[in-house]
Amino acid sequence: MTFKDGNPSRVERLLRIVPAGLTLGIFTAIAVLSLIAPRFIASVMLLYVLYWFLKSILMSAHLIAGYRSYRRAIAMNWMNKLEHDPAVQGNWRDIWHLLIIPNAIEDASIVRATIEAIAATPYPKDRIIVVLANEARFPEIAKTNQHELSKQFSKVFAHFWSTLHPDGVVGEIRGKGANLSYAARTILPKITALGIKPEDILVTTLDSDNRVHPQFLPAVTHAYLTTPGNRTEKSFQPLPMFFNNIWSVPYVIRSIAVGSSFWHMIEATRPYRLRNFSAHTQSLALLLQTDFWSTNTIVEDGHQYWRSLFATQGRHTVTPVFVPIYQDAVLSPKGQLMTYREQYMQKLRWAWGASDIPYTLTRLWAGRKELPIGVWMQASRLIEGHFSWAATSLLLALFGWLPILLNPDFQGTVFSYYFTIFYQRMLLFAGVGMVVTLVISRLLLPPRPRHRLTSNDFIEWILTPFLLPITNIIFASMPAIDAQLRIARGKELGFRITEKAVERAALPITTDTKSKLTA
Repeated sequence: MTFKDGNPSRVERLLRIVPAGLTLGIFTAIAVLSLIAPRFIASVMLLYVLYWFLKSILMSAHLIAGYRSYRRAIAMNWMNKLEHDPAVQGNWRDIWHLLIIPNAIEDASIVRATIEAIAATPYPKDRIIVVLANEARFPEIAKTNQHELSKQFSKVFAHFWSTLHPDGVVGEIRGKGANLSYAARTILPKITALGIKPEDILVTTLDSDNRVHPQFLPAVTHAYLTTPGNRTEKSFQPLPMFFNNIWSVPYVIRSIAVGSSFWHMIEATRPYRLRNFSAHTQSLALLLQTDFWSTNTIVEDGHQYWRSLFATQGRHTVTPVFVPIYQDAVLSPKGQLMTYREQYMQKLRWAWGASDIPYTLTRLWAGRKELPIGVWMQASRLIEGHFSWAATSLLLALFGWLPILLNPDFQGTVFSYYFTIFYQRMLLFAGVGMVVTLVISRLLLPPRPRHRLTSNDFIEWILTPFLLPITNIIFASMPAIDAQLRIARGKELGFRITEKAVERAALPITTDTKSKLTA
């Protein structure tokens, strides 16, 4: 299947109601059945809370497994593995890395930290190309960054190039995908002139605030050269960790950032569910197959998974790489209130991935005779994932109690009495998984800087079980429902750059990866 960005079909526009229709439909059904069939809906909710109790145990086990894989990965000498692992197919020295850094408003100090992290890798610099992809609508920032950074890094890597994405291109939306695609197409003739084969160049997208772990490039090279099957048709996903400024953000934002990092660690242990997120790596050969990234969506990362899947007739998979790429947690320079607003808007943008549902369903139907059953399974996971994102917190915290709240006749029954006891205890037991996350967060996070040491650590541990349900509703369910309703109405969100204060913590980005994380 070939890919050209364009307007969605009539059927695809109609299917935009699926995410919101499913979420609101379930909410409505529970409310109505609580009035007319309270015993039935109470039984359903008991099964649902039991399901989430068992799932919380399973996710805790996956988190522990993911943490252990992470520790092994950052302690590994991946350059030595490339040299001596018999599973490596071909000569690793033939593999080049192209890292594209799209930037709009970040100044040179932010982007410099990103490029310095790349320079800290033990992978040979003469096999690394860095591209700074600027936006023409911010000419002063683009000009200053290009001048300062090219002067500093032009001789560090094999090549350091800059591009300037023009504004107002017909058929594009202002966003990361359009900038990335323009940068890749612009430098493609230079790549061709160097004589590098598309299958020998790995392309990684990095936000301007990303800092790669020094082991990332050799680790992803090893994954590429040892992966079974056609490696050019695969993506490689590192661990996103929102730790750049983790001790500078408010506690609620920190818990959200840690939770997001943990979720991606859990997903990495289940590669059959894994999809591209933020920074990811693909071969240039696959990018040529997909015509690079989409230029008319604000979720080009997750959307690229589906483009790759359909371009390869369902053969595309994502391989986890348990080496982190550090990113910023949300911290507005305008104070805490704006920080919370920015966090909501970031989650809203992430939840816009629900727009992939109509896109995926239409292409699944069009290719139903050729695509394997696994693609249908992935589509079902996409739908279930966005439904759970929007509904789970509200279902467990509120809707589970509707049979009692809305039906006075049900309140005095024996069933209602035992329902209340069992439901409360299942919710309490499901919180046991929080203990695992709290322990691993203390092992994983860089130590709190001395100038930020307070007595709040213990208080935060105590407050977490009580605040988590509230923050999940405000910063998970609500932005997800908001996104689904906007998609259903045919509204476009537009790419919105999250406001972030310029703060950087010292992170474990030295080559001494066997030592414990130090600040």
